[in-house]
Amino acid sequence: MVGNSVCQALKGHDLLTPSKQELNVTRLEQIMRFKTDYIIHLASETDHEYCDENPAQCYLVNTIGTANMMRLAKSLHIPIIYISTASVFDGKKLSPYEIHDVPNPINHYNASKYYGEILCLQHSLSYILRCGWMFGGGKGLDKKFVAKLVNKINVGQKEIKVCTDCIGSPTYSVDVAHFINRVISNKPLPGIIHCANKSNGVSRYEFACEVVRILNAKVNIIPCKIDDLKDEFPCKRTNYEVLSNNQFMPDWKQSLKDYLCQY
Repeated sequence: MVGNSVCQALKGHDLLTPSKQELNVTRLEQIMRFKTDYIIHLASETDHEYCDENPAQCYLVNTIGTANMMRLAKSLHIPIIYISTASVFDGKKLSPYEIHDVPNPINHYNASKYYGEILCLQHSLSYILRCGWMFGGGKGLDKKFVAKLVNKINVGQKEIKVCTDCIGSPTYSVDVAHFINRVISNKPLPGIIHCANKSNGVSRYEFACEVVRILNAKVNIIPCKIDDLKDEFPCKRTNYEVLSNNQFMPDWKQSLKDYLCQY
């Protein structure tokens, strides 16, 4: 999802985009053969349910894989951009998380990404971009909330339950890609950067209602609690993962509209 957007945003650069077979982040000997001037580390196991059921694979890819990519960056003395997540926090703050707030992950996926942050901070040229609820990619690539919702609409569901008690920061992959380009071009100080679309916090329910409004779909979004959706989402989620606003990221509603109108 983000990879395709990054390739479009960085068309003016000479990009190396190896396949998983050519560069498996869990294979250090394979990684260390590469020579480059910059690393954008996007490889990740992102499915919470899969990570909860397969923690060894989760930590192998998300934590050990990040350690391997960071080791390459250190050996070449080059910058690395690592995509992290707002869900490294436990959700107890109930006001937007700032960069200095201390993470406290509550499931395997969240923990594996946080450990990746810790590893990257050991390299002085690391940029850690914490993103919120990602959407983007279009048909075939988008496997997240927007695509799942649109698929339910397309198969004719007239009532769709969506929780009101999970609140976060929607994040458009295209906007993330343009921000990555900005980081590469402007060379800000390395460290942690919050990279989500502007919002004051959006519930999954509000997000779904906005999708339906933009599509003018004849669907009722039924408010519920996340515990009511255990059959679909058994892995424990962070209920509040709103990030402080990034001045360079657009408003989430406009980006959602751009995405839905394009795809």
